[in-house]
Amino acid sequence: MKVARVEDIKRMDELASTKYGISQEILMENAGASVARLIESFADASGLRVVVVAGVGNNGGDGLVAARHLASQGADVNVYIIGDLEKITTLARINLDRIMRMGLPVEHVAEDISGLSEELHQADVVIDALFGIGLNRPVSGLYARVIDAVNGSGSLVVSVDIPSGVNGDTGQVMGVAVKADYTVTFGLPKPGLLIYPGAEHAGEIYVARISYPIELLEDENLVIETNDPVQLPERKPDTHKGDYGKALFIAGSRRYMGAPLFSAYSFLLAGGGYSRLATASNIVPYLGSKASEVVYEPLLETPSGSISYANKDRLLELAEWADIVAMGPGLTTEEETLRLVRDLVPLIKKPLILDGDGLTAVAGALELIKKREAPTILTPHLGEVSRLTGISVERIREDRIGFLRTLCRELNSYIVLKGAHTLVGTPSGKIYVNLTGNPGMAKAGSGDVLVGVIAAMLGLGLDVGEATRMAVLVHGYAGDYVASLEGIDGVTASRMMRVLPRVLRELRENPEDFYRTYSLQTL
Repeated sequence: MKVARVEDIKRMDELASTKYGISQEILMENAGASVARLIESFADASGLRVVVVAGVGNNGGDGLVAARHLASQGADVNVYIIGDLEKITTLARINLDRIMRMGLPVEHVAEDISGLSEELHQADVVIDALFGIGLNRPVSGLYARVIDAVNGSGSLVVSVDIPSGVNGDTGQVMGVAVKADYTVTFGLPKPGLLIYPGAEHAGEIYVARISYPIELLEDENLVIETNDPVQLPERKPDTHKGDYGKALFIAGSRRYMGAPLFSAYSFLLAGGGYSRLATASNIVPYLGSKASEVVYEPLLETPSGSISYANKDRLLELAEWADIVAMGPGLTTEEETLRLVRDLVPLIKKPLILDGDGLTAVAGALELIKKREAPTILTPHLGEVSRLTGISVERIREDRIGFLRTLCRELNSYIVLKGAHTLVGTPSGKIYVNLTGNPGMAKAGSGDVLVGVIAAMLGLGLDVGEATRMAVLVHGYAGDYVASLEGIDGVTASRMMRVLPRVLRELRENPEDFYRTYSLQTL
C-alpha cells in the first residue's frame, strides 16, 4: 500500500478539488463519517457515551462530523472545542454550526479542563480530533494538559487521521501525544503512523479512502510504500543448485563463529542453491560439524584469529565464481581484516551485501561504496549508520525516512535500516516500511540470518530491490513465527533460521494469511 507524506496529502487534496471536483467539504464529510462507522462497528451507538475533543483546524472539523453521525445513531455525544475560536477554519465552523443546531452540547475550553477531565473518565469512547498531520511544533500549555487528560482517562480512544501530537512525516512525538486504541487515517497511511515512536501511539490503524480517486491513491510519485510480498519464482523440476544462486560469504573469526554459520546456512534454508563460506581456517571443523551442507574455504588468519590480508587474491577469485557476495558478519574489528574489506569492496564486481564489521570497515570511507558499479546492499542498524555517516543517532531518528532517502541516493545503494518497522531504501529514493518482526528479534545473530536471506532471494531470481525487501519481510515473518510458538523472549537466530522453510512455504501457498495478519485494514 502506498504511504502519503503531509505534502503528498496536500497535493492530493488540491487535485481532488481542481481535477475531480471533489471539494474539501465532501472529503471532510466522508472522513468524519468513517470515524463514526468504525466506532459503530465495535459498539452499539445507541446510548454510547462519546466525548469529542476537537481543535479549531480541519482535523477538528472531521471530529465534529463524526459527532453528528454518532448522535444521529443515538449516541450521547459531548463536544469540547480546544483553542482560539477566532482561528477556527471555515469548514470546521460550518460543522460546528450544524451540531449546535442539532442541540449537541458544546463547550469551549480555554483554560480550566476540570470539566473535560471528568467527562473523559465517564466516556465509553473519546474521539481525538485535536491536531492533524500538519503539526510541526511541540505541544505545550493547554493542549498538552488536554492530551494528558485523554491519556489518563482510561476510556477507549479513537484518533482522527493521526494521534494528536505525532508528527505526520517522522513519527516523532512533539512533546506529548495521544495514545490511541484505534486510528482512522484518510486516503492513505501516513509515515508517522508506521514509524516509531508514532506507531506505538496509533493502536490499530484503519485506512478510509474517503472517495479520493484511485489515480491519486496509486500515484507513482508517492515514494513510500508498505513492504508487501512479491511473488517468489517457482522452483522448476529440471534445475540444479547453480540455478538458485552461488553465494560467497566472507565472514567469521576465531572469536565469532555463530555469525558466519547463521548467514551461510540461512541462505540454504531460505532457498539458495550453493553456499560457500570463506572463513578463518581454525573454525572450519566446528562449523562443518554444524552445517555440513555449506562448502568451506579455509583462510589464513591473523595472530588474533581473524581473516588475514594475505587472502585478498584468493577472495577475489572466489568472488568471480560467485553470483552474490556477502561480507562482514563476525569479521571482528582487527585493523588488518578491516583493511582487507576496504580493498575488496571496490574490486568485487558482483552484487555485494555489506553487514556488521564490513560496515565498520568502510565507515569514513564511503567513496569506496560510491565507486562500485555492481549493486550494493547495506544492512546497518541505527548505531552502525551513525558510524557510517558521522550523523548522531538522535538526528537520524528525527527523520529516518528523509535521512535514508538521501543516503541511498548519495551511495547509489540499497540500504536496510534495521529496527522496529525496518526501512528498506533504494537508490532511486523509494522507501518501503516493513511491518513484520517483533522486539524478540533484537538478539545476537538475527542480522546474520537476514544477510543469508537477502542472498537467497537474489539466488531465487528476484531483482536486487525485490530481493532486499522480500528478505526483510521473510526475516521478520520468521521472527513472528517463532514468537507465536515460543513467546517473544524465545526468539533466537537459530530458531528463526530453522523456520525459514516454513515461512517461505506459507508465503508461496497461503499468501492470504500474510495479508490478514499484516495488511492495514480499510474502511
